[in-house]
Amino acid sequence: MVKEATTRIYTLRKKLGGKIYSATILYLPSKIVNDSAFPLKKKGRLVVRIVSDKLIVENEKKRRKH
Repeated sequence: MVKEATTRIYTLRKKLGGKIYSATILYLPSKIVNDSAFPLKKKGRLVVRIVSDKLIVENEKKRRKH
């Protein structure tokens, strides 16, 4: 079981129609993502929160249909 890995955060910039857009990407190494204990779905939506000095990433809970 892999509990820790070193990674990087990247910011990409793209110019479209005179405006500059940016996207920030947090790379997750395959040794973490392919671990059997990896808690996030490989497809689907995530919820990201900042709590104190930590970034919390969780699977989005499905909303019930009435």
